[in-house]
Amino acid sequence: MKKIYTIRNLNQQQEHMWSASQVEDEVAACALRHIEGLFLRHLPKGEKILEAGCGLGAWVIYLGERGYDIDGIDHDGRVIERLKAGRPPLPVFQGDICRLHYADDSLGAYISLGVMEHFEEGCGEAMAEARRVLRPGGLLFFTVPMENVFRQFLAHPLRRAYLAWRRRQGDDIHFAEYRYTPQEVELLLASSGFEVLETTWDDFLPKEMSLGLWADFPQFHGTEHYRLNGPGKLLALSLNNLSRWLLSGGVFCLARKR
Repeated sequence: MKKIYTIRNLNQQQEHMWSASQVEDEVAACALRHIEGLFLRHLPKGEKILEAGCGLGAWVIYLGERGYDIDGIDHDGRVIERLKAGRPPLPVFQGDICRLHYADDSLGAYISLGVMEHFEEGCGEAMAEARRVLRPGGLLFFTVPMENVFRQFLAHPLRRAYLAWRRRQGDDIHFAEYRYTPQEVELLLASSGFEVLETTWDDFLPKEMSLGLWADFPQFHGTEHYRLNGPGKLLALSLNNLSRWLLSGGVFCLARKR
């Protein structure tokens, strides 16, 4: 796995992540994601589901509106306050995903979308807690950022050069996240007591969109949320037409508690 650094400290990273995002924009983006179909095919109805690290609650809202019994939890009280203010009945709570209030073997499914990569010490504690609260045979829907070919050969070398320049300007450098290959994700889940059922890419379905480009290159941002500008669309289309694995922002695994 690749360790990624940034010039922002933890508080700045959290502010950057959600300050420019609107709840309704995030909800609208759910239908454009490749993983949306996987959720609708495999999530159990009639059982409690938890999204651990729900952020602005897009999937809690989107899946709740489709009849799923889903709660959300996030450590950032600011985003929970935003959700409570905008949607008071929404079942979202501030809390620690390493210390959940759910009983052992009580959940039918656990969703973790781009969360556990942010533990610099590793995600063992959070993964063990996910396994604790899932019932035997319960499903884990798990994504982390992908160490894809585009990032290996272009995005990460450019990031290293930029951070080296910022260091020379006197800036501090802080841990941001880990990025994984698909094989590394499968090994992580297998070693944590899960059976991997399916592995695929995690990004937007339209080929002119790219979570990976959006995350790594602000220069490619368009005027609408998650939409790329002209050069960004051209690059996304070119690489996505070759293979969705080249540019995908994340790796998705569906796994079952052993």
